[in-house]
Amino acid sequence: MKRFGVILALFLLPVSKANGVDIPEFCAHKTTFEMRTTNVIKRCNEDEISLGSGPITASLTAPKALNETLENRFRTAQASAAKEGVNLQITSGYRSIERQRFLFDQAVQKYGSYKTAAKWVAPPEISNHPLGLAIDVNYPNDPKAAKWLEVNGYKFGLCRVFKNEWWHFEGNIAPGWKCPKLLKDARALLQS
Repeated sequence: MKRFGVILALFLLPVSKANGVDIPEFCAHKTTFEMRTTNVIKRCNEDEISLGSGPITASLTAPKALNETLENRFRTAQASAAKEGVNLQITSGYRSIERQRFLFDQAVQKYGSYKTAAKWVAPPEISNHPLGLAIDVNYPNDPKAAKWLEVNGYKFGLCRVFKNEWWHFEGNIAPGWKCPKLLKDARALLQS
């Protein structure tokens, strides 16, 4: 009888958030980019794009373009910024490993060492650009607009990553989460 009571009690427990029903998924309308929250069971409607339910992670296959969820998050932020008269543009996003290596090699020539170059251009083995998971916004001429994204980006799951790069953003959180503390520069990734 005691065993039956325990089993019955298990069935009467409230459904936990860990079962997926209450895990939020963020959606944006395909044309207006108005954002709403649903859950991962109900999903986004046909006229919406998904902004995801967590940080954007690397694909198991080699990407050849910007991650679709990252692009969707940026387009939604861009539409929101435009309503406030702020013009956001991606000035660099996906880069091939070869392109990232070329940019890093140029930085080594300019700054004289691997370590100093890594302050300004991430080496290809640690950069998120070749993974399609990083964007440079309004670089080099519009830090004011990029500041809008730094302040508001968390709403869309976009965070500035490095203290020394006002233009570099990644989808390293779920929309609405708090952005992590800024890294001093890309060299911090060499140490992890």
